[in-house]
Amino acid sequence: MISLIKLNAAFGKSLRKRRLAKLFSQEALSIESNLSRAYLSDLETGKKDPSLFTVFKLAGALKIKPSILIGEVETQFE
Repeated sequence: MISLIKLNAAFGKSLRKRRLAKLFSQEALSIESNLSRAYLSDLETGKKDPSLFTVFKLAGALKIKPSILIGEVETQFE
């Protein structure tokens, strides 16, 4: 059984990796995704869990498919 805490941490790790690969600061991703920088920080540190809508907004801002973000989280539990 996967805990919400571990799932959030895995998503945060994947999000940070993707953000840094695009050379985005949290502020830049905040502007592109129309999400607050503080919320992005909370996502990356596993303090918040993203809604499906948020995953789609982030994927759009990062110019990737949402399934890529989800897939990276999934692989951390294999």
